[in-house]
Amino acid sequence: MLRLYGFPISNYYNRIKMALKIKGLPFTEGRAAPSQETDYLQRNPLGVIPTLEIDGLFLAETQPILEYLEERFPETRRLLPQNPVERHRVRQIINYIDVHIDKPIRLLRDAEKLGTQPALREVVKNEVLRAVSALNAIALFNPYIAGHEITFADCAAYCTLPWFDLLAERHLGERLLGPLQGFMPYRNFLDQNPDFAEIHKTAEKQLAVLERARRMAAAQNP
Repeated sequence: MLRLYGFPISNYYNRIKMALKIKGLPFTEGRAAPSQETDYLQRNPLGVIPTLEIDGLFLAETQPILEYLEERFPETRRLLPQNPVERHRVRQIINYIDVHIDKPIRLLRDAEKLGTQPALREVVKNEVLRAVSALNAIALFNPYIAGHEITFADCAAYCTLPWFDLLAERHLGERLLGPLQGFMPYRNFLDQNPDFAEIHKTAEKQLAVLERARRMAAAQNP
């Protein structure tokens, strides 16, 4: 029995959810928020999400969880290519997304709460644009981001890039993924799969709820 803990607005939670669907592994979902409570830290030592429970074992950190699933269930659809060069391309794409797009924009979002210096915005913008340029150099969109077969790179791209493009617009005043050639047709292609489209629809609903709550709180505390 597999049970995925987290929240559907988390791109990391959704990456595991997408991989489980692709692999055809039955799972249930449990809501969990980041926590520093002792009980939760015993399951996830950083106190973050997601966490995957499998046969009483609790696994943390998204990419290690995904690679565990690849090794634990070798009879399911493979999401890491067998060819070493193709496998490296998948991991390289994931690194560009996680380290050079997700992390800088997330840092900027958190810094906004404390008041952000213009210099930080410029650093983040340059880092993300460099990552987009790097993705243009190695992404294939043929039809999947790393080639002919769907991989973990698609889980990362599909579940991260659209939302962080919106975050960039909110915190930098502009969308930064426009120069990523082929991304919109690629996303539209993946949206045709109802399992994948459900991931985005669920996230959109949750984000709308949170946005309404934020506006109500702001109105009550002008």
